[in-house]
Amino acid sequence: MNIAQALFLGIVQGLTEFLPVSSSGHLVILESFLGINIGSKSLMGFDIILHAGTLVGLLIIYGTVWLKMFRAFFNTDIPSQPGMTGEYRALFLSLIVATIPAVLAGVLLGDLIVDSFRSTTTVGMGLIVTALVLILGERYPQKHRTSDLGRLRALWIGIAQACALIPGLSRSGLTMGAGRMTGMSRRKALDFSFMMAVPVIAGATLLTLIDSFAGTLELPALSAVLTGFFSSLIVSVVAILFLRTWIIKRSLSWFAVYLIPMGLWLIIF
Repeated sequence: MNIAQALFLGIVQGLTEFLPVSSSGHLVILESFLGINIGSKSLMGFDIILHAGTLVGLLIIYGTVWLKMFRAFFNTDIPSQPGMTGEYRALFLSLIVATIPAVLAGVLLGDLIVDSFRSTTTVGMGLIVTALVLILGERYPQKHRTSDLGRLRALWIGIAQACALIPGLSRSGLTMGAGRMTGMSRRKALDFSFMMAVPVIAGATLLTLIDSFAGTLELPALSAVLTGFFSSLIVSVVAILFLRTWIIKRSLSWFAVYLIPMGLWLIIF
Protein backbone atom coordinates (compact mmCIF):
# COMPACT_ATOMS: atom_id res chain seq x y z
CA MET A 1 0.00 0.00 0.00
CA ASN A 2 1.44 3.35 -1.02
CA ILE A 3 0.83 6.82 0.44
CA ALA A 4 -1.57 7.87 -2.32
CA GLN A 5 -3.77 4.83 -1.68
CA ALA A 6 -3.67 5.47 2.09
CA LEU A 7 -4.62 9.13 1.56
CA PHE A 8 -7.54 8.20 -0.68
CA LEU A 9 -8.83 5.56 1.74
CA GLY A 10 -8.52 8.00 4.65
CA ILE A 11 -10.59 10.60 2.84
CA VAL A 12 -13.24 8.01 1.97
CA GLN A 13 -13.34 6.79 5.58
CA GLY A 14 -13.76 10.33 6.92
CA LEU A 15 -16.67 10.97 4.58
CA THR A 16 -18.49 7.65 4.73
CA GLU A 17 -18.17 6.96 8.48
CA PHE A 18 -20.80 9.60 9.21
CA LEU A 19 -22.82 9.47 6.02
CA PRO A 20 -25.21 6.50 6.38
CA VAL A 21 -23.60 4.61 3.49
CA SER A 22 -21.19 2.22 5.33
CA SER A 23 -17.56 3.28 5.62
CA SER A 24 -16.33 -0.30 6.07
CA GLY A 25 -18.28 -1.38 2.99
CA HIS A 26 -16.77 1.38 0.87
CA LEU A 27 -13.29 0.55 2.14
CA VAL A 28 -13.80 -3.08 1.08
CA ILE A 29 -14.99 -1.93 -2.37
CA LEU A 30 -12.07 0.46 -2.88
CA GLU A 31 -9.45 -1.92 -1.50
CA SER A 32 -10.67 -4.50 -4.00
CA PHE A 33 -10.80 -1.93 -6.83
CA LEU A 34 -7.29 -0.64 -6.05
CA GLY A 35 -5.92 -4.18 -5.91
CA ILE A 36 -4.58 -3.84 -2.35
CA ASN A 37 -3.68 -7.36 -1.28
CA ILE A 38 -2.04 -7.46 2.15
CA GLY A 39 -4.25 -10.09 3.78
CA SER A 40 -7.73 -9.74 5.28
CA LYS A 41 -6.53 -9.23 8.87
CA SER A 42 -3.96 -6.62 7.86
CA LEU A 43 -6.59 -4.78 5.83
CA MET A 44 -8.96 -4.92 8.77
CA GLY A 45 -6.22 -3.52 11.00
CA PHE A 46 -5.57 -0.64 8.62
CA ASP A 47 -9.32 0.03 8.38
CA ILE A 48 -9.44 0.32 12.18
CA ILE A 49 -6.54 2.80 12.10
CA LEU A 50 -8.62 4.88 9.70
CA HIS A 51 -11.53 4.59 12.12
CA ALA A 52 -9.20 5.86 14.86
CA GLY A 53 -8.89 9.07 12.85
CA THR A 54 -12.66 9.45 12.93
CA LEU A 55 -12.56 8.73 16.67
CA VAL A 56 -10.32 11.74 17.27
CA GLY A 57 -12.64 13.81 15.10
CA LEU A 58 -15.59 12.74 17.26
CA LEU A 59 -13.73 13.69 20.43
CA ILE A 60 -12.96 17.11 18.99
CA ILE A 61 -16.65 17.77 18.29
CA TYR A 62 -18.24 16.01 21.28
CA GLY A 63 -15.41 16.25 23.84
CA THR A 64 -17.23 18.72 26.08
CA VAL A 65 -20.34 16.52 26.15
CA TRP A 66 -18.28 13.49 27.19
CA LEU A 67 -16.60 15.55 29.92
CA LYS A 68 -19.98 16.65 31.28
CA MET A 69 -21.24 13.05 31.20
CA PHE A 70 -18.23 11.84 33.20
CA ARG A 71 -18.67 14.62 35.74
CA ALA A 72 -22.38 13.88 36.06
CA PHE A 73 -21.75 10.15 36.42
CA PHE A 74 -19.49 10.77 39.40
CA ASN A 75 -22.07 13.10 40.98
CA THR A 76 -20.19 16.30 40.25
CA ASP A 77 -22.34 19.34 39.59
CA ILE A 78 -21.89 21.14 36.29
CA PRO A 79 -21.58 24.85 37.20
CA SER A 80 -22.28 26.08 33.68
CA GLN A 81 -25.52 24.08 33.43
CA PRO A 82 -27.21 23.68 36.84
CA GLY A 83 -29.87 21.00 36.94
CA MET A 84 -28.44 19.09 33.97
CA THR A 85 -26.46 16.54 36.01
CA GLY A 86 -29.25 13.97 35.98
CA GLU A 87 -29.78 14.34 32.23
CA TYR A 88 -26.10 13.84 31.43
CA ARG A 89 -25.93 10.87 33.80
CA ALA A 90 -28.90 9.26 32.06
CA LEU A 91 -27.27 9.85 28.67
CA PHE A 92 -24.04 8.26 29.88
CA LEU A 93 -25.86 5.16 31.17
CA SER A 94 -27.78 4.90 27.89
CA LEU A 95 -24.50 4.96 25.96
CA ILE A 96 -23.15 2.16 28.17
CA VAL A 97 -26.23 0.05 27.46
CA ALA A 98 -26.00 0.78 23.73
CA THR A 99 -22.34 -0.27 23.64
CA ILE A 100 -22.78 -3.73 25.19
CA PRO A 101 -24.17 -5.54 22.09
CA ALA A 102 -21.32 -4.36 19.85
CA VAL A 103 -18.71 -5.41 22.42
CA LEU A 104 -20.21 -8.89 22.72
CA ALA A 105 -20.53 -9.25 18.94
CA GLY A 106 -16.95 -8.08 18.40
CA VAL A 107 -15.52 -10.51 20.95
CA LEU A 108 -17.60 -13.52 19.93
CA LEU A 109 -17.86 -12.99 16.16
CA GLY A 110 -14.90 -10.75 15.26
CA ASP A 111 -12.82 -13.43 13.52
CA LEU A 112 -15.83 -14.77 11.62
CA ILE A 113 -16.65 -11.29 10.33
CA VAL A 114 -13.05 -10.69 9.21
CA ASP A 115 -12.82 -14.00 7.34
CA SER A 116 -16.32 -14.33 5.90
CA PHE A 117 -17.92 -10.95 5.29
CA ARG A 118 -15.42 -8.90 3.30
CA SER A 119 -16.75 -9.65 -0.18
CA THR A 120 -18.32 -7.06 -2.47
CA THR A 121 -21.46 -9.22 -2.73
CA THR A 122 -21.93 -9.11 1.05
CA VAL A 123 -21.34 -5.36 0.99
CA GLY A 124 -23.98 -4.95 -1.72
CA MET A 125 -26.59 -6.78 0.33
CA GLY A 126 -25.64 -4.74 3.39
CA LEU A 127 -26.11 -1.46 1.53
CA ILE A 128 -29.61 -2.47 0.49
CA VAL A 129 -30.51 -3.47 4.06
CA THR A 130 -29.19 -0.11 5.29
CA ALA A 131 -31.39 1.68 2.77
CA LEU A 132 -34.46 -0.22 3.98
CA VAL A 133 -33.70 0.65 7.62
CA LEU A 134 -33.39 4.34 6.74
CA ILE A 135 -36.68 4.27 4.86
CA LEU A 136 -38.46 2.50 7.74
CA GLY A 137 -36.99 4.97 10.21
CA GLU A 138 -38.48 7.90 8.31
CA ARG A 139 -41.79 6.17 7.49
CA TYR A 140 -42.50 4.73 10.96
CA PRO A 141 -46.00 5.73 12.14
CA GLN A 142 -45.95 9.14 13.82
CA LYS A 143 -48.22 8.02 16.65
CA HIS A 144 -45.47 5.79 18.03
CA ARG A 145 -42.90 8.58 18.25
CA THR A 146 -41.62 9.76 21.63
CA SER A 147 -38.83 12.04 22.81
CA ASP A 148 -37.79 9.72 25.68
CA LEU A 149 -34.81 7.48 24.91
CA GLY A 150 -34.83 5.02 27.82
CA ARG A 151 -32.67 1.94 28.40
CA LEU A 152 -34.67 -0.43 26.20
CA ARG A 153 -34.50 1.97 23.27
CA ALA A 154 -30.77 2.43 23.86
CA LEU A 155 -30.38 -1.35 23.78
CA TRP A 156 -32.34 -1.51 20.52
CA ILE A 157 -30.04 1.06 18.94
CA GLY A 158 -27.04 -0.82 20.35
CA ILE A 159 -28.17 -4.04 18.66
CA ALA A 160 -28.36 -2.12 15.40
CA GLN A 161 -24.78 -0.95 15.94
CA ALA A 162 -23.64 -4.53 16.61
CA CYS A 163 -25.14 -5.66 13.28
CA ALA A 164 -23.13 -2.96 11.54
CA LEU A 165 -19.89 -4.79 12.30
CA ILE A 166 -20.60 -6.55 9.00
CA PRO A 167 -19.20 -4.47 6.11
CA GLY A 168 -21.98 -2.92 4.05
CA LEU A 169 -24.28 -2.41 6.99
CA SER A 170 -23.77 1.25 7.83
CA ARG A 171 -23.22 1.86 11.55
CA SER A 172 -24.51 5.42 11.39
CA GLY A 173 -27.32 4.41 9.03
CA LEU A 174 -28.58 1.54 11.20
CA THR A 175 -28.27 3.45 14.48
CA MET A 176 -29.88 6.64 13.16
CA GLY A 177 -32.63 4.60 11.51
CA ALA A 178 -33.21 2.66 14.73
CA GLY A 179 -33.20 5.92 16.67
CA ARG A 180 -35.81 7.41 14.37
CA MET A 181 -37.96 4.30 14.90
CA THR A 182 -37.88 4.95 18.65
CA GLY A 183 -39.13 8.49 18.17
CA MET A 184 -35.91 10.50 18.25
CA SER A 185 -35.58 13.64 16.14
CA ARG A 186 -33.00 13.51 13.34
CA ARG A 187 -30.60 15.74 15.29
CA LYS A 188 -30.87 13.65 18.49
CA ALA A 189 -30.58 10.40 16.56
CA LEU A 190 -27.48 11.74 14.79
CA ASP A 191 -25.81 12.98 17.99
CA PHE A 192 -26.54 9.75 19.88
CA SER A 193 -25.32 7.66 16.94
CA PHE A 194 -22.07 9.59 16.73
CA MET A 195 -21.42 9.55 20.48
CA MET A 196 -22.05 5.81 20.80
CA ALA A 197 -19.38 5.22 18.15
CA VAL A 198 -16.68 6.52 20.50
CA PRO A 199 -16.32 3.51 22.89
CA VAL A 200 -16.68 0.96 20.08
CA ILE A 201 -14.03 2.54 17.85
CA ALA A 202 -11.77 3.18 20.85
CA GLY A 203 -11.98 -0.48 21.89
CA ALA A 204 -11.31 -1.75 18.37
CA THR A 205 -8.36 0.62 18.00
CA LEU A 206 -6.86 -0.53 21.31
CA LEU A 207 -7.16 -4.20 20.33
CA THR A 208 -5.56 -3.46 16.95
CA LEU A 209 -2.59 -1.73 18.58
CA ILE A 210 -2.17 -4.63 21.03
CA ASP A 211 -2.23 -7.18 18.19
CA SER A 212 0.22 -5.07 16.21
CA PHE A 213 2.74 -4.85 19.05
CA ALA A 214 2.28 -8.56 19.78
CA GLY A 215 3.18 -9.38 16.18
CA THR A 216 -0.13 -11.08 15.35
CA LEU A 217 -1.19 -8.26 13.05
CA GLU A 218 0.99 -6.65 10.38
CA LEU A 219 0.09 -3.09 9.45
CA PRO A 220 1.28 -1.24 6.31
CA ALA A 221 4.29 1.09 6.44
CA LEU A 222 4.19 3.80 9.12
CA SER A 223 4.01 6.53 6.48
CA ALA A 224 0.85 4.97 5.01
CA VAL A 225 -0.68 4.49 8.46
CA LEU A 226 -0.08 8.13 9.46
CA THR A 227 -1.32 9.44 6.11
CA GLY A 228 -4.54 7.45 6.38
CA PHE A 229 -5.05 8.44 10.02
CA PHE A 230 -4.67 12.20 9.57
CA SER A 231 -6.61 12.38 6.32
CA SER A 232 -9.46 10.49 8.00
CA LEU A 233 -9.30 12.83 11.01
CA ILE A 234 -9.45 16.07 9.02
CA VAL A 235 -12.23 14.95 6.69
CA SER A 236 -14.20 13.52 9.64
CA VAL A 237 -14.37 16.87 11.43
CA VAL A 238 -15.64 18.57 8.28
CA ALA A 239 -18.18 15.80 7.65
CA ILE A 240 -19.57 15.92 11.20
CA LEU A 241 -20.03 19.70 11.15
CA PHE A 242 -21.72 19.51 7.75
CA LEU A 243 -24.09 16.69 8.66
CA ARG A 244 -25.19 18.24 11.96
CA THR A 245 -26.53 21.16 9.93
CA TRP A 246 -27.69 19.37 6.79
CA ILE A 247 -29.51 16.40 8.25
CA ILE A 248 -31.97 18.37 10.39
CA LYS A 249 -34.01 19.50 7.39
CA ARG A 250 -33.75 16.45 5.13
CA SER A 251 -35.07 12.90 5.26
CA LEU A 252 -32.55 10.12 5.84
CA SER A 253 -34.35 8.02 3.25
CA TRP A 254 -32.78 10.15 0.49
CA PHE A 255 -29.60 8.15 0.97
CA ALA A 256 -31.47 5.08 -0.28
CA VAL A 257 -31.34 6.66 -3.75
CA TYR A 258 -27.61 5.92 -3.69
CA LEU A 259 -27.52 2.79 -1.52
CA ILE A 260 -29.98 0.59 -3.43
CA PRO A 261 -28.52 1.05 -6.95
CA MET A 262 -24.97 0.65 -5.59
CA GLY A 263 -25.96 -2.47 -3.68
CA LEU A 264 -27.62 -4.03 -6.74
CA TRP A 265 -24.59 -3.18 -8.90
CA LEU A 266 -22.23 -4.91 -6.46
CA ILE A 267 -24.42 -8.01 -6.24
CA ILE A 268 -24.89 -8.36 -10.00
CA PHE A 269 -21.41 -7.46 -11.23
